[in-house]
Amino acid sequence: MPFETGSVSFRMYHLPRQMPEPVLDGFLDRVAPPLDTVKDQPVYGWVTGRHLLDRQIDDNNSYLAGYLRLCLLQAERKIPNSLLQAEMKQEELIRMAVSGNSSVSRREKVEMKQEIVDRLLATMPPQLKGMTFVHRPDDGFLFAESLAEKQVDVFTSYLRDAIGFPPQVITPESWAMLSQHTDVNNWVPCSFSEEVEPERTSPLAGHDFMTWLWYQSETSPDKVPAGKEGHVGVMVEGPLTLVMEGGGAHEITLRKGNPVQSSEAKACLLAGKKLRKATVNLVRGEQVWKMTLDGESLAVRGLKPLVPEGNLDFVSRFQDRMLQVELVGQLLRGLYDAFVEERKDPDGWGKRVKEIQAWAVARNVAY
Repeated sequence: MPFETGSVSFRMYHLPRQMPEPVLDGFLDRVAPPLDTVKDQPVYGWVTGRHLLDRQIDDNNSYLAGYLRLCLLQAERKIPNSLLQAEMKQEELIRMAVSGNSSVSRREKVEMKQEIVDRLLATMPPQLKGMTFVHRPDDGFLFAESLAEKQVDVFTSYLRDAIGFPPQVITPESWAMLSQHTDVNNWVPCSFSEEVEPERTSPLAGHDFMTWLWYQSETSPDKVPAGKEGHVGVMVEGPLTLVMEGGGAHEITLRKGNPVQSSEAKACLLAGKKLRKATVNLVRGEQVWKMTLDGESLAVRGLKPLVPEGNLDFVSRFQDRMLQVELVGQLLRGLYDAFVEERKDPDGWGKRVKEIQAWAVARNVAY
């Protein structure tokens, strides 16, 4: 299951208060139904984080190393389209042979399809998907592998029903409001290119943040401000995804070679594009965490927790990995806090924009 081995991808959620006691009751009331009840529509329900068939939600199965670990299961029966089409064609040929006609009417085809679906659907094994979350009970944050916006909507809805209040997914907009009571939607747009008017560039705070982070990583890579977390080392690598509103290529992804120092990256910046997504390395002491960071959602993909020294047991390894995930979350929120603090000061931000514009013009290009 996720969070236990390999790389980790997640969205961060803020919980405005602790889950009600007994914590597991709300999840038990919404446990995933038995698979033999699943039909053609998606069915959702909670299982433990051990595996997608573990409906035994109790203290022994739902906690690991002190963390609550549960999974929202989606189960659905589907007939592969290739099988359905083959069955349809086979039935069509049989009916034409019996009737002597050269074709089958549209009405007959509709009836055929429904009969085939009714016959095959019950024999199809349910397809299972899961969105696991991990939460330390004394912490106000929760980490879940719901990445796409549709997944976020479904996960948030079912978690709200289970705990009795709405969790807040952390985005550039929501975290600025939660952390600093700042509505980023009221910010005046800015342009990091002297050649492009601010109104033509992306107004999203996440794009400004990622471009600011890129600039900081090249001008002060060992001491990027991270709010209450002090300073952190940052290195930005490709692939880079840059965006701009209006005409031309709205989104460009630079990969292979050395995208950061490419002439294409410089051209994008001078054309008014801003960084949306990139590979980001965070450095704290001897520890380095590499991940893909999406500025629009603050979603983390492919984070590689460091492997601890020594031969740790399963529980200790999981705890070590989660401590790293929590620390990475703190550092990312701290970096964004530092950006918001700077961005909401009109005078200070105006000076910073000029510096970033000069950086874009003067940056070195590796041919």
